[in-house]
Amino acid sequence: MGDGGAPPPRYSLAKQHDSAHLSDMRIPGVVLLLALVSCVASPNRPRANSASQPNIVVLLADDLGIGEIGAWGQRDIATPNIDQLARDGMRFTEFRSSAAVCGPARCSLMTGFHNGRCRLDDNDVDYLRPDDVTLPEQLKRRGYATGLFGKWGLSWDSKPESWPNAQGFDAFFGYRDQVHAHNFYPEWLLNGVDSVRTRNVVPGGHPRGAGRATTRLDYAPTLMRDRAFHFVRANRERPFFLFWATNLPHINNEGSRGSADGGYEVPSMGQYANRPWPESKRSYAAQVGLLDSHLGELRSLLDSLRIADRTLIVFLSDNGATFLRRDNDGNSDIVGRWFNGTQMYRGFKGDLFDGGLRVPGIMHWPGRTRGGAYSAAPVDFTDLHATLLQVAGLPPTAGIDGRSFLPLLTGSGSFGLRPYQVWYSPDRNQAAVLEGRFKAVWMSDTARLFDVREDPGEQRDLAATRPSVLARLDSLRRVEDRRVIHPKER
Repeated sequence: MGDGGAPPPRYSLAKQHDSAHLSDMRIPGVVLLLALVSCVASPNRPRANSASQPNIVVLLADDLGIGEIGAWGQRDIATPNIDQLARDGMRFTEFRSSAAVCGPARCSLMTGFHNGRCRLDDNDVDYLRPDDVTLPEQLKRRGYATGLFGKWGLSWDSKPESWPNAQGFDAFFGYRDQVHAHNFYPEWLLNGVDSVRTRNVVPGGHPRGAGRATTRLDYAPTLMRDRAFHFVRANRERPFFLFWATNLPHINNEGSRGSADGGYEVPSMGQYANRPWPESKRSYAAQVGLLDSHLGELRSLLDSLRIADRTLIVFLSDNGATFLRRDNDGNSDIVGRWFNGTQMYRGFKGDLFDGGLRVPGIMHWPGRTRGGAYSAAPVDFTDLHATLLQVAGLPPTAGIDGRSFLPLLTGSGSFGLRPYQVWYSPDRNQAAVLEGRFKAVWMSDTARLFDVREDPGEQRDLAATRPSVLARLDSLRRVEDRRVIHPKER
């Protein structure tokens, strides 16, 4: 892909229920998945210099609000491992997702294009093509082993050229489809291009793997963690790129209505079991706590393998706090406000106000980032794409929107970010442009203008008093909108 017209690998669409079963192999406390794929260097792969090329880990949470971790002021949910990562590394106070929902955000991270240019400007509307140059494809050219464990969301099942293994990942285990990823106890998961059975039972047989299990034995986030850790162990002697795209703490949309846990499926309530909260609130807190534990386990693994000192860890969420408005009926905004997930920012996931865009951004690179450092640079997922390329010693991909902020991360050198950022959400009839202190948001063709330095909550509309500023931002919105017509069939 992306190297002058080489044809994509030919795959047959995997059957959803492979005869192999997840319970066929075991080690204490862990369910193994078929024979683990060996992720070793092929004879034709470029040799990497592990001394100069760090391992890169991106841990991407799903719908985690900026205010739901201790490093951003949370007190009801304990997140000691995330907080420690923030103390050890650099915290970004102006990190925004490139979209307010997961599909286009992930598209921007993988391609370096904002969602006026990348394939997806909303969830499920398109898929990656063979000529899209992705981050893992680039890193493979520098000798990196590449692994995705979790949620992809950039494919259609009918288009094998869009699947993770055709888009640069040596190893993939998890969900191709984001609706499938709603189900934390699925009947099947994907191992590369093949599906494998779990011991879970989900009535109804939804074709995209959605639903709510009645028999719950294999918890997908834990299985994906185990496979991610195997990938790390298998590649400890060479540089690797681990994209750990967990589905924690997303809701099971299809399993939420009428369920006591509100769709926040988790094996144990842990320390929240006896809190005087609704069960759904306790379940959500336990999901965030499990996410935090997984990060701590990752760092312990890197330490035990003696590779922590040459590993860059990036911690992010894919968009703002959930917009779901009550435990399970969608009629109020209780869930989004339970733990002050959007802080003072307006809106939730799905909104192009900052409540839908701001995410907790933390980066830790031992010996390169200064512990406890802060940055207020306005960066997003396209800039992270460009930065990770430079970390690996690669030049920026021609024509991408992102700009590397590596000198900011390491405290040496100069850099220049884009003068403005743009967002589009056609499914919700929204667009937004941020330039300096001013941000314009269009909803159903009604424009609002805010000074986000003076008014970070985006409450005071300046459209009537600053028409020239609004006109300039509107011109940027129109110039950057280069979206194409999406295919009709899924």
